[in-house]
Amino acid sequence: MKHPILEGSGYKLYALAWVLVIAVHAFVLFNIYGFSLTISITDSLIHNLVFGSMALGFWYVVRFSSVVKGDYFSFVGRHVVASSLTVACWVVLSKMILSFLYADSKEYLVFLNQTGFWRAIIGLMYYFLIVLTFFLVHYYLDLQEKTGKELHLKSLLNESELKMLKAQINPHFIFNSLNSISALTLTKPEKAQEMVIKLSDFLRYSIGKESAEMNSLKEELQNASLYLDIEKVRFGDRLDFKIEASPSCMAFKVPNLILQPILENAVKYGVNESTDVVAIELSCKVVGAQLYIKISNTFDPEAIARKGEGIGLENIRKRLSLIYRRTDLLLVVKKEDTFKVEVKIPILPEINEKN
Repeated sequence: MKHPILEGSGYKLYALAWVLVIAVHAFVLFNIYGFSLTISITDSLIHNLVFGSMALGFWYVVRFSSVVKGDYFSFVGRHVVASSLTVACWVVLSKMILSFLYADSKEYLVFLNQTGFWRAIIGLMYYFLIVLTFFLVHYYLDLQEKTGKELHLKSLLNESELKMLKAQINPHFIFNSLNSISALTLTKPEKAQEMVIKLSDFLRYSIGKESAEMNSLKEELQNASLYLDIEKVRFGDRLDFKIEASPSCMAFKVPNLILQPILENAVKYGVNESTDVVAIELSCKVVGAQLYIKISNTFDPEAIARKGEGIGLENIRKRLSLIYRRTDLLLVVKKEDTFKVEVKIPILPEINEKN
């Protein structure tokens, strides 16, 4: 922890405080005790500058003398000894300097000797006021440091959790795609080659973009189209999809792979469990200060319902909460034969300008 005066910005306040003390000290000697202006200013400067210089070391006394639980006697004792030694050295050193400077002024030397006790009392007051101030500063800086560390650790935890959530690519999709490619190599090799290229592009985006937290909606929609193209090879005419987004949406930033789990759910719980054509529709528009993304799919209401909202939706809810510090950005609506997911992405200038 840095010294708040020697290494920080507190030197201005510290200097100002001593200027005020020096002025009051000189004023009292000049107006009350009747000494000359020169003697008054010199006495004030010597005593207060010496003490002010010594007081800079009190910070280290405060920093390295913590209160041990139940051992307050030792704590107080240490400061009593430190204050006594400090004041004794201060009084003796100041007296030696002033006695040398005004050796010919008997009246002042008598005054200097007679006021030694009161100067020591004032020195003790100085000591405990400065130490108390340093204790408050130390507590404040220590609290700031701990708060900073906690925020840093929380940021690291959030970052780790985000990476973990983003890394959850459905392995079943990869296995099914590879099986489809294997089957196509015998019947439609050209189609198999096309699917390999699309799968490669999809995985390159999904894995290669892992380090980026935010991508443009345009990139996300291109990746969504790749995913649905691949799945359409598996399901053929049973999968019908449409993506509509206004041009004003394309450049805005959204969390990386935030739409992927929703589309996986639409395929898994809609297309995979139905023998009829399932329509998946994705739309986006700007509403106020946020992107409004809606993904809906039809499903067979007579199919055996599975528990839960579907794989990945809780993943999305957690990611949105971690990034935007809001819990109202994901809405799931299930009506008759339609499953709809609405995602709101706040348009934050700092995110869109940064990226």
